[in-house]
Amino acid sequence: MLPLVCRGLVWTAEKLVPASARDEWREEYSGQLWQWTLDAAAAGTGDSRFALKSHTRRAVRSALRTRFCAEQFGAPGFCLGAGAFLIVLLAVLSGGLRVLRHVTPSLSYRDPQQVVVLAQGPPFFGIRLGFRDREAEVFRTRAHSLEGVATYMWGNTVFQSDRGYREIVAAETGPQFFNVLGVGPSLGTGLDGPDTFLASYDFWKSHLGASRAAVGERFEIGGRSLRLTGVMPRSFSFLSAPIAVWTAAAAEPSVDRRRWQLALRGAVARLRPGVSQEAAEKELRQLLVDAHLARPNFSVRATPIADLVYRPARSYASDLLMSTSLILLWAGFNIFRDRRRGASWRMTGHFWGFFVVKTMQPLIALFLFVFEFGGVTQLGVTGGVRPGSGPLGAWFFYSGIVMILIWAWRDQPGRCRVCLRHMRQPLRIGVPGQILLETAGQEVMCPRGHGSVYTTASVLGADMSDRWMGFP
Repeated sequence: MLPLVCRGLVWTAEKLVPASARDEWREEYSGQLWQWTLDAAAAGTGDSRFALKSHTRRAVRSALRTRFCAEQFGAPGFCLGAGAFLIVLLAVLSGGLRVLRHVTPSLSYRDPQQVVVLAQGPPFFGIRLGFRDREAEVFRTRAHSLEGVATYMWGNTVFQSDRGYREIVAAETGPQFFNVLGVGPSLGTGLDGPDTFLASYDFWKSHLGASRAAVGERFEIGGRSLRLTGVMPRSFSFLSAPIAVWTAAAAEPSVDRRRWQLALRGAVARLRPGVSQEAAEKELRQLLVDAHLARPNFSVRATPIADLVYRPARSYASDLLMSTSLILLWAGFNIFRDRRRGASWRMTGHFWGFFVVKTMQPLIALFLFVFEFGGVTQLGVTGGVRPGSGPLGAWFFYSGIVMILIWAWRDQPGRCRVCLRHMRQPLRIGVPGQILLETAGQEVMCPRGHGSVYTTASVLGADMSDRWMGFP
């Protein structure tokens, strides 16, 4: 039974091999050695069954490699199609590039350049902490550099509807929060009591059916019955958290003195015109010292909210732009070099244009993957990134860039200058290192007969190395 199965597998594998390489494959895997192995297995010769299975396995692998790697995986259409498919797949899985769409529009606040996020902490590892309510009250009543300051905090809670319970992100805001941002509801009114809430546009559309009649009704959120008083504008967002509902902040919880950090809240403020960020930080720190609320070795930071929101996009986009510049420079250098060697504009432009496109596609896909799924834009309440998320995302991004550039650089010389397919049928010339000054290298040919490329492995022939030799 085994010889019959192996014979069928080898016959099927032979049909997979392209016609141009079938004679060579048949001589290697279905010639006299194959027949002798079959006869030995049928006769029950010792170890013949092992040899038969090993030979069949090698034949099938060779056929698959020859068919799919040489004819399909090596085709330029497959390379570009795979890159385009990856970009489209990431766009679909990310919900239409939701994160990237979040960080690209302009902020909907009034004079957003005046809005800053306040934080405090020691000068180590970029630690960003919030403030107690009494500290925020000192800023609100005594600061001359601020027009207003408000606290906020967000976390997960549960929303009950006719379709059951849904987990959402809810934010508690202190007095004057929306006045500091300079934005208000597009439908209804603002918060007018501890039992009211505002809904984001996405939450109103997805959970409340985008019904205007929902304004004024009561809903159960976090075990409390709250009345919807308004809906925020569609363009409104705050930092990077997808906040669904906004409620009035409750009183500060009573915590143990040793766990004071549990009562901290984020703070957002609006600078007065003409006040610099450094001046505000210096004044706020001095106010805490004068009120005997300052902690040793702590400093106050006032970071423009636009910087926090757009910093990841600017950073990763600049890295992508730098990589693109390197690719274009390398392609331009090689076009100039090939032209000096007598190649036509059409051939050089076609060949190195393919190099630029095939390299840019995985780079764009990497950029989208890190942005949409890497959490590099997820900010904490005070604007800081989650510990380890920023460096991890950057490390993955830079490592991916290096791997893509190395792959593109090594893949390009092995392609035909005319049809852009992977060249095959390598021919080894000489043995490098055996005889002094002996010519040694390898020549590969286009599977469609357009030409060949010789790569030297010795001193002799270096002037001809990596040069295209077209066939008439």
